[in-house]
Amino acid sequence: YKYYYTFDRGLIKAVDDISLEVYEGEIFGIVGVSGSGKTSLAHMICGLKTCTRGKILIRKNDEWIDMSIPGPRNRGRITKDIGILHQEYAIYPHRTVLQNMTGTIRESIPEELKTKKAYDALKAVNFTDAEIDNILYKFPDQISEGERHRVAIARILIQEPIIVFFDEATGTADPLTRMEIVKSIKKSREVLNQTYVIISHDIGFVNNACDRAALMRDGHIITIGDPKEVVETLKTYQEKVMT
Repeated sequence: YKYYYTFDRGLIKAVDDISLEVYEGEIFGIVGVSGSGKTSLAHMICGLKTCTRGKILIRKNDEWIDMSIPGPRNRGRITKDIGILHQEYAIYPHRTVLQNMTGTIRESIPEELKTKKAYDALKAVNFTDAEIDNILYKFPDQISEGERHRVAIARILIQEPIIVFFDEATGTADPLTRMEIVKSIKKSREVLNQTYVIISHDIGFVNNACDRAALMRDGHIITIGDPKEVVETLKTYQEKVMT
């Protein structure tokens, strides 16, 4: 397949076999059965996989960066400016919440400013001041699963990414934790105008979190629209496959 992608401050356009737009500040879902191509699509946009043809253009500030031209470590040239949260989200078990948060910030920044940035990022994922004070110096095994997920999101947001990708990030979460994550995503969009792309087979999560969604099958986007309608199309396809 030949792919052409452009980003415009969180806006994604894709043409030539795939037509896709994700608007700035939007929470956009990509769903599909295993092997449909949704993760491969995300990895190409992020610069984790290279395209054999076409271009991937991402605008950072006023500059267009061609991600199809490899940068450091053979990845996209601004992959570091894109946040990615996987199912095995990374929180260091032997570091406190504050240490986990500030470990991603440049050492030259004063500690007081690092702590403020940590507070701001945690508030953006729906922690109150009292809750932050309660967890800041605790270790990951001393807080709940939902809190750990939210800290993992905040740990990405503190780096001020252009866009955040969730790659099956709720795969092991219980229903209560999933709802906490939905609230955190929506809160950070409200506070930061953060753009999200959610890759998931968890149709309930996509329904609750996303403004719009795309259904992928065999490397193509079949439909884009209201998440509930897209999910119904996916269910119909799955039923046909099983019968």
